[in-house]
Amino acid sequence: MTISFIIPTKGRDTLGRALTSIECWKGDEILVEVDNPPSGRWGNDQRNNAIDRAKGDYLAFMDDDDWYVKGHREIMEQAIKENPGLPNLFRIQYPNGRIIWNKKEIIPGNISTQMILVPNKPKMLYHWKDGRNMADFIFVDHWGWTDDEVIWREEIIAEMGHDDETNIKKREVSASNPY
Repeated sequence: MTISFIIPTKGRDTLGRALTSIECWKGDEILVEVDNPPSGRWGNDQRNNAIDRAKGDYLAFMDDDDWYVKGHREIMEQAIKENPGLPNLFRIQYPNGRIIWNKKEIIPGNISTQMILVPNKPKMLYHWKDGRNMADFIFVDHWGWTDDEVIWREEIIAEMGHDDETNIKKREVSASNPY
């Protein structure tokens, strides 16, 4: 099976690291979509455009400041073989150590772009919509597969290029009010 790796970019310096982290196999493709001029809908239109052009059997999504872990393509291939035709949600890790997903639930805060590996079946896919911080959740929550068909994988396949802002804010509040 082939994978189309989809990366929206603002042209950040981190794009090179994201690209070099992708372990492409024969037939895979990398689709980079530039947000130029900036749309204010960071990444959503670019992902939709790339989905429309993607030729791979599966779609994987990455932001331009994140990267895949070594061996991710083998992990993805195993997931496809074990559960053909079904979407997979892997785990990802932030620099501060936080890992998501936490529970096998499609809920806000438990879904991120980099964890998605989904069959390229346009009639089953939902488009990426407005709501920069929830677009990945909305994409997964509205696609054509049921929650029972989603495969939750324990493997970490990606590292985030930025800290988890939600977790940082919680730590700041705790530090300022220890009681």
